[in-house]
Amino acid sequence: MSRRAPPRPELDDEDWSQDALFARPMRRRPAAIPPPIYHARLRERSAVAKARHARRNQLRQLASAVFVGLLLIAGMLLFVRLLSSVEPPPPDAGGVLNQLAPERFEARSKRAPTAAPFIDSPFTQPVEAPPISAKAALLVDMGERTIVFSKNPGERRPPASLAKLATAIVALEQAPPDTRIQVPESAAAEPAVVAGLRPGDVLTLEQLLYALLLPSANDAAATIADGIGGHEYTVAQMNDLARRLDLNDTHFANPGGRDAEDQYTTAFDLAVLAADAMDRFPLLAKIVATQVYVIQGGPANRSYSVRNLNGLLWSYEGTIGVKTGQTEEAGGNLIAAARRGPRRLMVVLLGSEDRQADAETLLDFGYRALAARG
Repeated sequence: MSRRAPPRPELDDEDWSQDALFARPMRRRPAAIPPPIYHARLRERSAVAKARHARRNQLRQLASAVFVGLLLIAGMLLFVRLLSSVEPPPPDAGGVLNQLAPERFEARSKRAPTAAPFIDSPFTQPVEAPPISAKAALLVDMGERTIVFSKNPGERRPPASLAKLATAIVALEQAPPDTRIQVPESAAAEPAVVAGLRPGDVLTLEQLLYALLLPSANDAAATIADGIGGHEYTVAQMNDLARRLDLNDTHFANPGGRDAEDQYTTAFDLAVLAADAMDRFPLLAKIVATQVYVIQGGPANRSYSVRNLNGLLWSYEGTIGVKTGQTEEAGGNLIAAARRGPRRLMVVLLGSEDRQADAETLLDFGYRALAARG
């Protein structure tokens, strides 16, 4: 049997006291107290904040993706532009590469040459002069600017292709080496020697200078003259160069050096001209010391291979250039320079029957004379 709790006694008003309250058993559990209202509000705000944070993250990720995409597009465009900038331009169909602006000529042609004249040394005309076949000759020390040996140094003679040194100098005074010049139709009519330049090909001035100075190509001379202002303008600049260098016994009639009644020079004047080219233009010094040069072909031109006619570059130790020339009237002409230690000697030969042998004889003589002087 289940035990029943004894009946609770009824309390009268007189029995309502603290002791009576404690004596009563408390069996009812208090009702659950609901959480405060503000807790629910906090939970609602937290959810909203989380939603807003998620949306912000999505926006940030989208912005980052757009930014990276723009960077990639910009990088690709820059890369394509760089690739397109190194491609050779197409051939010039209208001849716009030639006949540069005349005001550019005037601004560049006034640069003063730096070459100093040569003076006599105690070794000029020694008692036992070296045997040479040249009608006129000069041997100079390029460092001290002194004359070591001379033979008819002031006699006027045809320069032949040695005049191309003046053409090269005025060309670099008029335009930078990377100037693009189109080969004119008139270049094909030039007499030998030629490099075989094809009319319509577009070459840089530097490439044309290799063709001008190594095989002494007349078509290269005609192309350079046409590119820097025309035949007459080029000849005028060559004679202005002679005036600025005080070459009082020199006059030019054409850029290639073909024999002409009013084209003449001397061994002394050519020594000053060659020294100016070598000292003032490192590019020319580099070109005339080159044995063989290949002009690479491209969309604007075919390839050409040119070889230096200066045989001393192969046979004489220390040779550093500079130029050969020969015509029926001039005979064998040669300007040759060599270096041994700190000494640089240069020989000029006009009207030689064996220019290479004469040059070797004079250079050997010069180095012996300098060694004897100490």
